[in-house]
Amino acid sequence: MYGPVAGHGVVPSLSLIGLVSYLIALFIAGLILSFSAKLVGIRDASVLRAMVGIIGGGILGGIAATIVALLFAWTGPFAAFLGFLAFLIVYVWTIKAVFNTGWIRAFIALVIAVVIEIIVLIALSAIGLVAIGSLRLF
Repeated sequence: MYGPVAGHGVVPSLSLIGLVSYLIALFIAGLILSFSAKLVGIRDASVLRAMVGIIGGGILGGIAATIVALLFAWTGPFAAFLGFLAFLIVYVWTIKAVFNTGWIRAFIALVIAVVIEIIVLIALSAIGLVAIGSLRLF
């Protein structure tokens, strides 16, 4: 009665739930980034462009952070800081390229989006809908 689950239905359903959760989170993050982009005066801001910027910035930033951290691994913990700096620069560059705007507006849009996401996550965790462990910067 308490043995292993028969069949393979559990794994596909969990991966489908994960995919749907990821797409919902991506859409919400896209809404927040497009709102912050419009707030700073970026005319080409849309939810779809914001979603492309989030995915592209995450992938390209992760690659850049890894390469920089590996190249400067001899510096010890400073390599992690340089990797984060490379991630941030590439992420802002991606937002700049996707929204066809300048560096300063792209950076301000990213900062506003991060602040809004932190406020929303704190509010949701205060009412018990989100675990505080999901609070991340990027």
